Amino acid sequence: MLRDLRRGDAPQYFELMARGFPEESALLGSRPEELQKILRRVFRGDTRLVLGLLRLFGVPFVRILAVDVGQRLAATALVTFEPRSAYLSNVVVDAPYRRKGYARLMLEEARRTAARFHRPFVVLDVLESNEPARALYASAGYRRLRSRSRWETATMAGFTRPPEADRRIRPMERGDVPALVELARTRAPVEVEEVLPTGKHRFVGSAIASRILDSEERSWVIDRGHGPEGQISASRMKATEFGFLSSPVLGGSVEPPLAQALVATAGAWTAERGVRGLRTMVDDRDAGARSALEATGFRESVRLQTLFRPAE
Repeated sequence: MLRDLRRGDAPQYFELMARGFPEESALLGSRPEELQKILRRVFRGDTRLVLGLLRLFGVPFVRILAVDVGQRLAATALVTFEPRSAYLSNVVVDAPYRRKGYARLMLEEARRTAARFHRPFVVLDVLESNEPARALYASAGYRRLRSRSRWETATMAGFTRPPEADRRIRPMERGDVPALVELARTRAPVEVEEVLPTGKHRFVGSAIASRILDSEERSWVIDRGHGPEGQISASRMKATEFGFLSSPVLGGSVEPPLAQALVATAGAWTAERGVRGLRTMVDDRDAGARSALEATGFRESVRLQTLFRPAE
């Protein structure tokens, strides 16, 4: 039966995640007790009230799909929402239940969910090396939108000393957001902007998400006196031992040393919070961001393709 995840599913849900993504769980050093707290916060009365009101006004936040067979949780997937898309992630079917149509069932429900909330597209990421999954998605009507790579560093040795203060890098302010949105739009391919348009949500975090995830976030910009020319955000969740950086947004006038200083500033902030590594996602066409990450100790780990299909 296809349904939404329930509070009582928590033990099976996290066991399924660990089996479905063993390398991810090991790499992130996920803390089960903290993950349990996140799910409890999702189902807490005040959180459910807020999420229900948002849905009532056509502003959905998250949906966790579940397929149960008897008393067992057989499959699950996460649906989040962009301005023009429903984003499907963490799709996993437990080994004994594969090739029974459950993944396709969740794909179709994600499509219906997107249509219900007036999102014209459904989007997902798939490992470039996962040919069976890519074949499934192609048969369900998904097409390639972009290629991205995950970059990470499993050591914080290069960030243990904060970089020297640079007056060209400062904390991001709310007033920077419109200029940053415009900068990011000029750097993005037209076809990506059609499906995943850049908006202020890229630069302004969700208070609801931060509360549920028990995370903290900081952002910085490059500003040489005539407005922001670059930006990066860093976040830290108690549920994992890794920190996360946003993909650096860099204007064409930003020199490599300044781009590297921006990444180093974000890395130093996360290092102060005791993370044991960092991870980020970068579009393969963004040579400036890739160069700045590599120069500060990041290495490309896996390649992904973002796929999309119309919701109708």
